[in-house]
Amino acid sequence: MRFISVACKVYLMSNKTMCRKVEHVELALIDEMTYENKCSSIYSDIMLVHQAFPGASFREVTLATDFLGYSLNAPIVIGGMTGGHPATAGINEKLALLASKARVAIGIGSQRALVENRCEEVLKTYKIVRDVAKDVPVIGNIGITMLGKYNYSTVAEAVSSINIDALAVHLNPAQELIQLEGDASFTQDLLDKLADLRKEIAVPVIVKEVGTGLSMEAARVFSRIGIEIFDVAGACGTNWIKIEGARAKRAGDLLRAALAEELSSWGIPTPISVIECRYAVPRSTIIASGGVWSSYKAAINIALGADLVGMARPVLKALFNGGVEGGLEYLKLFMEGLKAIAFLTGSSSVLELKKKPLYIGSRVLSYMRSRGVNIDTYLMNKGG
Repeated sequence: MRFISVACKVYLMSNKTMCRKVEHVELALIDEMTYENKCSSIYSDIMLVHQAFPGASFREVTLATDFLGYSLNAPIVIGGMTGGHPATAGINEKLALLASKARVAIGIGSQRALVENRCEEVLKTYKIVRDVAKDVPVIGNIGITMLGKYNYSTVAEAVSSINIDALAVHLNPAQELIQLEGDASFTQDLLDKLADLRKEIAVPVIVKEVGTGLSMEAARVFSRIGIEIFDVAGACGTNWIKIEGARAKRAGDLLRAALAEELSSWGIPTPISVIECRYAVPRSTIIASGGVWSSYKAAINIALGADLVGMARPVLKALFNGGVEGGLEYLKLFMEGLKAIAFLTGSSSVLELKKKPLYIGSRVLSYMRSRGVNIDTYLMNKGG
Protein backbone atom coordinates (compact mmCIF):
# COMPACT_ATOMS: atom_id res chain seq x y z
CA MET A 1 0.00 0.00 0.00
CA ARG A 2 2.43 2.65 -1.22
CA PHE A 3 0.55 5.89 -0.66
CA ILE A 4 3.51 7.86 0.73
CA SER A 5 4.65 9.40 -2.54
CA VAL A 6 1.10 10.18 -3.63
CA ALA A 7 0.21 11.76 -0.30
CA CYS A 8 3.28 13.97 -0.21
CA LYS A 9 2.79 15.08 -3.83
CA VAL A 10 -0.92 15.76 -3.41
CA TYR A 11 -0.34 18.00 -0.40
CA LEU A 12 2.92 19.39 -1.78
CA MET A 13 4.53 18.92 1.62
CA SER A 14 8.24 19.58 1.74
CA ASN A 15 8.33 18.99 5.51
CA LYS A 16 10.27 15.75 5.97
CA THR A 17 8.78 15.01 9.39
CA MET A 18 5.25 15.14 7.96
CA CYS A 19 6.02 12.82 5.06
CA ARG A 20 7.92 10.42 7.31
CA LYS A 21 4.77 9.92 9.41
CA VAL A 22 2.87 8.72 6.36
CA GLU A 23 5.74 6.50 5.26
CA HIS A 24 5.79 4.89 8.71
CA VAL A 25 2.11 3.95 8.36
CA GLU A 26 2.77 2.39 4.98
CA LEU A 27 5.74 0.31 6.13
CA ALA A 28 4.17 -0.73 9.45
CA LEU A 29 1.48 -2.62 7.54
CA ILE A 30 4.03 -4.88 5.79
CA ASP A 31 4.21 -8.31 7.45
CA GLU A 32 8.00 -8.50 7.21
CA MET A 33 8.33 -5.41 9.42
CA THR A 34 7.76 -7.35 12.64
CA TYR A 35 9.84 -9.43 15.02
CA GLU A 36 8.21 -12.51 13.46
CA ASN A 37 8.82 -15.49 15.76
CA LYS A 38 11.26 -13.86 18.21
CA CYS A 39 8.85 -14.23 21.14
CA SER A 40 7.21 -17.58 20.43
CA SER A 41 9.62 -19.46 22.71
CA ILE A 42 9.01 -16.94 25.52
CA TYR A 43 5.23 -17.30 25.36
CA SER A 44 5.49 -21.09 25.13
CA ASP A 45 7.47 -21.00 28.39
CA ILE A 46 4.64 -19.29 30.30
CA MET A 47 1.27 -20.94 30.89
CA LEU A 48 -1.88 -19.97 32.73
CA VAL A 49 -3.41 -22.64 34.95
CA HIS A 50 -6.76 -24.02 33.78
CA GLN A 51 -9.45 -24.23 36.46
CA ALA A 52 -11.99 -26.97 35.69
CA PHE A 53 -14.36 -25.42 38.21
CA PRO A 54 -14.08 -21.63 37.67
CA GLY A 55 -16.41 -20.87 40.58
CA ALA A 56 -18.32 -18.18 38.70
CA SER A 57 -20.63 -17.65 35.74
CA PHE A 58 -19.11 -16.47 32.46
CA ARG A 59 -21.83 -13.81 32.34
CA GLU A 60 -20.38 -12.31 35.50
CA VAL A 61 -16.87 -11.84 34.07
CA THR A 62 -16.03 -8.18 33.50
CA LEU A 63 -13.03 -6.52 31.87
CA ALA A 64 -14.00 -3.08 33.17
CA THR A 65 -10.90 -1.01 33.94
CA ASP A 66 -10.34 2.47 35.36
CA PHE A 67 -7.59 4.43 33.62
CA LEU A 68 -6.77 8.14 33.66
CA GLY A 69 -10.11 8.97 35.26
CA TYR A 70 -12.25 7.03 32.76
CA SER A 71 -14.11 3.74 33.09
CA LEU A 72 -13.20 1.53 30.13
CA ASN A 73 -14.86 -1.61 28.80
CA ALA A 74 -11.50 -3.39 28.72
CA PRO A 75 -7.86 -2.77 29.72
CA ILE A 76 -6.89 -1.83 26.17
CA VAL A 77 -4.96 1.09 24.68
CA ILE A 78 -4.94 1.59 20.91
CA GLY A 79 -1.32 2.62 20.45
CA GLY A 80 -0.29 5.90 18.88
CA MET A 81 0.39 5.51 15.18
CA THR A 82 -0.50 8.50 13.04
CA GLY A 83 -0.65 12.26 12.87
CA GLY A 84 1.33 15.16 11.43
CA HIS A 85 0.38 14.87 7.77
CA PRO A 86 -3.02 15.77 6.27
CA ALA A 87 -3.17 12.30 4.72
CA THR A 88 -3.39 10.78 8.21
CA ALA A 89 -6.28 12.89 9.52
CA GLY A 90 -8.88 10.46 8.18
CA ILE A 91 -7.06 7.51 9.75
CA ASN A 92 -6.98 9.23 13.12
CA GLU A 93 -10.66 10.07 12.89
CA LYS A 94 -11.59 6.44 12.28
CA LEU A 95 -9.30 5.19 15.04
CA ALA A 96 -10.88 7.69 17.43
CA LEU A 97 -14.37 6.57 16.45
CA LEU A 98 -13.31 2.96 17.00
CA ALA A 99 -11.92 3.77 20.46
CA SER A 100 -15.07 5.66 21.40
CA LYS A 101 -17.41 2.89 20.25
CA ALA A 102 -15.37 0.17 21.99
CA ARG A 103 -14.71 2.37 25.05
CA VAL A 104 -10.96 1.82 25.13
CA ALA A 105 -8.07 4.27 25.45
CA ILE A 106 -6.30 5.69 22.39
CA GLY A 107 -2.90 7.20 21.73
CA ILE A 108 -1.84 9.43 18.88
CA GLY A 109 1.37 9.36 16.89
CA SER A 110 4.39 11.52 17.70
CA GLN A 111 3.53 15.21 17.94
CA ARG A 112 6.92 16.24 16.64
CA ALA A 113 5.33 17.57 13.46
CA LEU A 114 3.06 19.77 15.57
CA VAL A 115 5.97 21.10 17.63
CA GLU A 116 7.84 21.95 14.43
CA ASN A 117 4.88 23.29 12.48
CA ARG A 118 1.98 24.81 14.41
CA CYS A 119 -0.18 25.43 11.34
CA GLU A 120 -3.90 24.64 11.53
CA GLU A 121 -3.64 21.89 8.90
CA VAL A 122 -1.17 19.93 11.04
CA LEU A 123 -3.07 20.61 14.29
CA LYS A 124 -6.25 19.12 12.80
CA THR A 125 -4.57 15.74 12.19
CA TYR A 126 -4.10 15.36 15.94
CA LYS A 127 -7.04 17.32 17.31
CA ILE A 128 -9.53 15.17 15.42
CA VAL A 129 -8.86 12.36 17.92
CA ARG A 130 -10.15 14.34 20.91
CA ASP A 131 -12.97 15.85 18.85
CA VAL A 132 -14.29 12.33 18.10
CA ALA A 133 -13.18 10.37 21.19
CA LYS A 134 -14.71 12.59 23.87
CA ASP A 135 -15.46 9.87 26.42
CA VAL A 136 -12.23 7.81 26.53
CA PRO A 137 -8.61 8.65 27.43
CA VAL A 138 -6.57 10.32 24.69
CA ILE A 139 -2.80 10.02 25.10
CA GLY A 140 -0.41 12.45 23.43
CA ASN A 141 3.06 11.47 22.28
CA ILE A 142 6.47 13.13 21.99
CA GLY A 143 10.02 11.82 21.78
CA ILE A 144 12.31 12.57 24.71
CA THR A 145 15.04 13.85 22.37
CA MET A 146 12.71 16.68 21.35
CA LEU A 147 13.25 18.10 24.85
CA GLY A 148 16.87 18.64 23.88
CA LYS A 149 15.91 20.68 20.82
CA TYR A 150 13.02 22.75 22.08
CA ASN A 151 12.24 24.60 25.27
CA TYR A 152 9.97 22.42 27.39
CA SER A 153 7.36 25.18 27.46
CA THR A 154 7.20 25.06 23.63
CA VAL A 155 6.62 21.32 23.76
CA ALA A 156 4.07 21.71 26.57
CA GLU A 157 2.13 24.28 24.56
CA ALA A 158 2.01 22.01 21.52
CA VAL A 159 0.87 18.91 23.37
CA SER A 160 -1.68 20.82 25.45
CA SER A 161 -3.32 22.27 22.35
CA ILE A 162 -5.13 19.00 21.62
CA ASN A 163 -6.65 18.49 25.09
CA ILE A 164 -5.00 15.18 26.00
CA ASP A 165 -5.44 13.15 29.21
CA ALA A 166 -1.81 12.02 29.44
CA LEU A 167 1.42 12.54 27.54
CA ALA A 168 3.52 9.55 26.43
CA VAL A 169 7.20 10.46 26.20
CA HIS A 170 8.78 7.83 24.02
CA LEU A 171 12.28 6.39 24.17
CA ASN A 172 13.54 4.95 20.89
CA PRO A 173 17.36 4.86 20.80
CA ALA A 174 17.50 1.84 18.49
CA GLN A 175 15.12 3.44 15.99
CA GLU A 176 16.97 6.77 16.13
CA LEU A 177 20.27 5.01 15.37
CA ILE A 178 18.90 3.77 12.05
CA GLN A 179 16.54 6.59 11.11
CA LEU A 180 17.85 8.82 8.32
CA GLU A 181 16.84 11.90 10.31
CA GLY A 182 17.59 10.27 13.67
CA ASP A 183 18.95 11.89 16.81
CA ALA A 184 20.67 9.32 19.04
CA SER A 185 21.50 11.84 21.78
CA PHE A 186 19.93 10.39 24.94
CA THR A 187 21.90 12.40 27.49
CA GLN A 188 21.28 12.75 31.23
CA ASP A 189 20.16 16.37 30.91
CA LEU A 190 16.98 15.13 29.23
CA LEU A 191 15.84 13.76 32.60
CA ASP A 192 15.94 17.26 34.09
CA LYS A 193 14.04 18.62 31.13
CA LEU A 194 11.43 15.90 31.44
CA ALA A 195 11.06 16.73 35.14
CA ASP A 196 10.49 20.38 34.13
CA LEU A 197 7.96 19.32 31.50
CA ARG A 198 6.00 17.36 34.12
CA LYS A 199 5.62 20.57 36.12
CA GLU A 200 4.53 22.51 33.05
CA ILE A 201 1.70 20.25 31.92
CA ALA A 202 -1.40 19.37 33.90
CA VAL A 203 -1.64 15.70 32.85
CA PRO A 204 0.31 12.55 33.82
CA VAL A 205 3.41 11.57 31.86
CA ILE A 206 3.79 8.03 30.53
CA VAL A 207 7.25 6.76 29.65
CA LYS A 208 7.15 4.29 26.78
CA GLU A 209 9.51 2.45 24.50
CA VAL A 210 8.96 2.06 20.77
CA GLY A 211 9.29 -1.65 20.18
CA THR A 212 12.49 -2.71 21.96
CA GLY A 213 11.30 -2.90 25.56
CA LEU A 214 11.95 -1.24 28.93
CA SER A 215 14.50 -2.71 31.33
CA MET A 216 14.30 -2.47 35.10
CA GLU A 217 17.19 0.01 35.05
CA ALA A 218 15.32 2.32 32.67
CA ALA A 219 12.12 2.06 34.69
CA ARG A 220 13.95 3.00 37.89
CA VAL A 221 15.60 6.01 36.27
CA PHE A 222 12.25 7.52 35.38
CA SER A 223 10.54 6.42 38.57
CA ARG A 224 13.05 8.56 40.48
CA ILE A 225 11.74 11.71 38.77
CA GLY A 226 8.14 10.82 39.55
CA ILE A 227 6.96 8.83 36.52
CA GLU A 228 4.28 6.34 37.56
CA ILE A 229 3.00 4.93 34.25
CA PHE A 230 5.15 2.83 31.91
CA ASP A 231 4.41 1.30 28.49
CA VAL A 232 6.99 -1.44 27.90
CA ALA A 233 6.52 -1.68 24.08
CA GLY A 234 8.62 -4.84 23.93
CA ALA A 235 10.38 -6.55 21.04
CA CYS A 236 7.59 -8.86 19.91
CA GLY A 237 5.56 -6.76 17.49
CA THR A 238 6.28 -4.03 14.95
CA ASN A 239 10.02 -3.76 14.34
CA TRP A 240 10.95 -0.09 13.94
CA ILE A 241 14.59 -1.00 13.33
CA LYS A 242 13.49 -2.89 10.21
CA ILE A 243 11.17 -0.06 9.18
CA GLU A 244 13.93 2.54 9.38
CA GLY A 245 16.25 0.10 7.62
CA ALA A 246 13.78 -0.15 4.75
CA ARG A 247 13.60 3.66 4.56
CA ALA A 248 17.40 3.83 4.55
CA LYS A 249 17.60 1.28 1.74
CA ARG A 250 15.09 3.27 -0.32
CA ALA A 251 17.24 6.37 0.17
CA GLY A 252 20.41 4.56 -0.85
CA ASP A 253 22.00 4.64 2.61
CA LEU A 254 23.42 1.13 2.53
CA LEU A 255 25.39 1.53 5.78
CA ARG A 256 22.24 2.27 7.82
CA ALA A 257 20.36 -0.48 6.01
CA ALA A 258 23.11 -2.98 6.86
CA LEU A 259 23.17 -1.81 10.49
CA ALA A 260 19.41 -2.32 10.68
CA GLU A 261 19.88 -5.90 9.50
CA GLU A 262 22.55 -6.42 12.17
CA LEU A 263 20.23 -5.12 14.92
CA SER A 264 16.98 -6.59 13.58
CA SER A 265 16.59 -8.96 16.56
CA TRP A 266 17.60 -6.44 19.23
CA GLY A 267 15.35 -5.81 22.21
CA ILE A 268 13.62 -7.17 25.30
CA PRO A 269 10.61 -9.43 24.61
CA THR A 270 7.35 -7.98 25.91
CA PRO A 271 6.61 -10.52 28.72
CA ILE A 272 10.18 -10.19 30.01
CA SER A 273 9.91 -6.40 29.94
CA VAL A 274 6.66 -6.61 31.96
CA ILE A 275 8.48 -8.70 34.57
CA GLU A 276 11.39 -6.25 34.67
CA CYS A 277 9.15 -3.20 35.10
CA ARG A 278 6.78 -4.75 37.61
CA TYR A 279 9.76 -5.90 39.70
CA ALA A 280 11.56 -2.54 39.47
CA VAL A 281 8.58 -0.21 40.01
CA PRO A 282 6.01 -2.42 41.76
CA ARG A 283 3.47 0.32 42.50
CA SER A 284 3.41 1.80 39.00
CA THR A 285 0.86 1.30 36.23
CA ILE A 286 2.27 -0.99 33.54
CA ILE A 287 1.00 -1.17 29.94
CA ALA A 288 2.10 -4.26 28.01
CA SER A 289 2.45 -3.52 24.31
CA GLY A 290 4.62 -4.91 21.56
CA GLY A 291 3.05 -7.81 19.69
CA VAL A 292 0.22 -8.28 22.20
CA TRP A 293 -2.09 -9.05 19.31
CA SER A 294 -4.12 -11.94 20.72
CA SER A 295 -6.29 -12.50 23.77
CA TYR A 296 -3.96 -15.21 25.02
CA LYS A 297 -0.89 -12.97 24.92
CA ALA A 298 -2.88 -10.22 26.61
CA ALA A 299 -3.92 -12.59 29.40
CA ILE A 300 -0.33 -13.81 29.88
CA ASN A 301 0.97 -10.25 30.24
CA ILE A 302 -1.81 -9.26 32.63
CA ALA A 303 -1.17 -12.35 34.75
CA LEU A 304 2.53 -11.39 34.78
CA GLY A 305 1.62 -8.03 36.27
CA ALA A 306 0.52 -5.65 33.49
CA ASP A 307 -2.48 -3.42 34.19
CA LEU A 308 -3.42 -2.80 30.56
CA VAL A 309 -2.36 -3.99 27.12
CA GLY A 310 -1.68 -1.93 24.02
CA MET A 311 -1.83 -2.72 20.35
CA ALA A 312 -1.45 -0.72 17.14
CA ARG A 313 -0.66 -2.67 13.96
CA PRO A 314 -3.56 -5.20 14.03
CA VAL A 315 -6.07 -2.43 14.72
CA LEU A 316 -4.71 -0.41 11.81
CA LYS A 317 -4.85 -3.47 9.53
CA ALA A 318 -8.42 -4.25 10.60
CA LEU A 319 -9.35 -0.64 9.93
CA PHE A 320 -7.85 -0.64 6.44
CA ASN A 321 -9.40 -4.02 5.58
CA GLY A 322 -12.87 -3.50 7.03
CA GLY A 323 -13.29 0.10 8.14
CA VAL A 324 -14.53 1.00 11.60
CA GLU A 325 -16.78 -2.07 11.65
CA GLY A 326 -13.78 -4.28 10.87
CA GLY A 327 -11.86 -2.68 13.70
CA LEU A 328 -14.79 -3.18 16.06
CA GLU A 329 -15.01 -6.83 15.08
CA TYR A 330 -11.31 -7.31 15.86
CA LEU A 331 -11.65 -5.67 19.27
CA LYS A 332 -14.87 -7.55 20.03
CA LEU A 333 -13.17 -10.90 19.40
CA PHE A 334 -10.12 -9.78 21.38
CA MET A 335 -12.26 -8.80 24.38
CA GLU A 336 -14.39 -11.93 24.22
CA GLY A 337 -11.27 -14.07 24.11
CA LEU A 338 -9.78 -12.26 27.09
CA LYS A 339 -13.01 -12.73 29.04
CA ALA A 340 -13.02 -16.44 28.17
CA ILE A 341 -9.44 -16.92 29.36
CA ALA A 342 -10.15 -14.99 32.56
CA PHE A 343 -13.15 -17.26 33.17
CA LEU A 344 -11.12 -20.42 32.55
CA THR A 345 -8.55 -19.32 35.12
CA GLY A 346 -11.29 -18.74 37.69
CA SER A 347 -11.13 -14.94 37.38
CA SER A 348 -14.15 -12.66 37.27
CA SER A 349 -12.15 -9.46 36.72
CA VAL A 350 -8.86 -8.12 35.41
CA LEU A 351 -7.63 -7.62 38.97
CA GLU A 352 -8.30 -11.28 39.78
CA LEU A 353 -6.51 -12.40 36.61
CA LYS A 354 -3.40 -10.48 37.72
CA LYS A 355 -3.31 -12.57 40.90
CA LYS A 356 -3.71 -15.99 39.28
CA PRO A 357 -0.90 -18.57 39.36
CA LEU A 358 1.34 -19.14 36.37
CA TYR A 359 3.54 -21.96 35.16
CA ILE A 360 6.90 -20.44 34.25
CA GLY A 361 9.38 -22.66 32.45
CA SER A 362 13.16 -22.90 32.69
CA ARG A 363 13.95 -20.35 29.96
CA VAL A 364 12.08 -17.50 31.65
CA LEU A 365 13.07 -18.61 35.17
CA SER A 366 16.72 -18.60 34.13
CA TYR A 367 16.34 -15.10 32.74
CA MET A 368 14.69 -13.87 35.92
CA ARG A 369 17.42 -15.36 38.10
CA SER A 370 20.18 -13.88 35.96
CA ARG A 371 18.59 -10.45 36.37
CA GLY A 372 18.37 -10.76 40.14
CA VAL A 373 14.60 -11.11 40.30
CA ASN A 374 13.46 -12.87 43.46
CA ILE A 375 11.00 -15.22 41.80
CA ASP A 376 8.92 -16.11 44.88
CA THR A 377 8.58 -12.46 45.88
CA TYR A 378 7.71 -11.47 42.33
CA LEU A 379 4.97 -14.07 41.93
CA MET A 380 3.55 -13.11 45.31
CA ASN A 381 3.41 -9.38 44.57
CA LYS A 382 2.71 -9.23 40.81
CA GLY A 383 -1.02 -8.77 41.38
CA GLY A 384 -0.58 -5.59 43.39
